[in-house]
Amino acid sequence: MEFKATYVSWKEIEEWTKGIMKMVIENHYNPDIIIGIARGGLVPARMVADYLFKKDLLSIKTEHWGLTATMNGKAVLREKLNYDVSGKKVLIVDDITDTGESMKLSYNYVKSLNPADVKTTSMLYIDGSNYTPDFYGKGLSKEEWAWFVFPWNVYEDTYNLSKKFMDAPVGVGELKEKLAENYGLNVEDIDLEEVLENIAALKMLKRHEGKFSIP
Repeated sequence: MEFKATYVSWKEIEEWTKGIMKMVIENHYNPDIIIGIARGGLVPARMVADYLFKKDLLSIKTEHWGLTATMNGKAVLREKLNYDVSGKKVLIVDDITDTGESMKLSYNYVKSLNPADVKTTSMLYIDGSNYTPDFYGKGLSKEEWAWFVFPWNVYEDTYNLSKKFMDAPVGVGELKEKLAENYGLNVEDIDLEEVLENIAALKMLKRHEGKFSIP
């Protein structure tokens, strides 16, 4: 197996973001501003803002992971804030803290803007990360690490994992077997054929009588 990958359900997303909400409330932290780390932290940040009744929702963008499960190298801040957070209490939100590099970079950047306080949170936290968020929805051991395919990157990740097996036309059934064998991925959690059909509509895949390949 190359590495383990798993699809995440919306039910799990709700469970983990509500876990964040509970930790924030239990620790009596009342942020003025929520900042989501793009791209992965945008949806969780919106959900946490809803749970905590916060109107001021902003975003910054970091880049560390490139294509699915491939690192670009050092984490880099690509988009900064155009908003005055000085004197404000801030909560930074991401989907997962695994290496910790993106969260550490984001925290240091926001801290430099003179806020009253900065706390960090992520839905998932992998033990042993270089950065430990103040709050998280679920903690996992290193052994439990997987490439988590969140609902907002199903198409991107499914495409990147699948195209390695598409030098020649491959059927949906055979592709399911290859994804399970190489990544332990349970494709029954999504409609794989629909995903592939829609990707083909974007001309990123070719369809050959029910089979798919890279153009």
